[in-house]
Amino acid sequence: MELHREEIEAAGLRVVAVGLGQPKHARQFGDKLAPSVDCITNEEPELHAAFGIGRANLLRLLSPDALKAGARAASRGHTQGQATGDAQRLPGTFIVDAQGIVRYAHYGKHAGDNPDLSEVLREWARMSETAISGENL
Repeated sequence: MELHREEIEAAGLRVVAVGLGQPKHARQFGDKLAPSVDCITNEEPELHAAFGIGRANLLRLLSPDALKAGARAASRGHTQGQATGDAQRLPGTFIVDAQGIVRYAHYGKHAGDNPDLSEVLREWARMSETAISGENL
């Protein structure tokens, strides 16, 4: 997210990262990895559940796609620190408009299953052009 900050802002979007854990965990994550991203945490998964974000079982955690994503991250120098919150909670990426309507949703199948942010931004641009042309989003 930090690497795409300028593109995200140019699209008129604001990133909010939501995690499970204590506020100190959000500060540690945000300060180190994404200083321009608002990071919030909750010790209970109500918000994740409200958005339909599930938990991984053992098969999903050890699936070939998950192992491949882990190897790819490791090859780029990323390592897993000590997990906080619910280590089995899957990722999700959403675009929520000013009215609170989810306009885009990606539900990760494993911890490394995140959408390509360039594709998300293209989808948002397409949706925005549709809205400007008078069609409903």
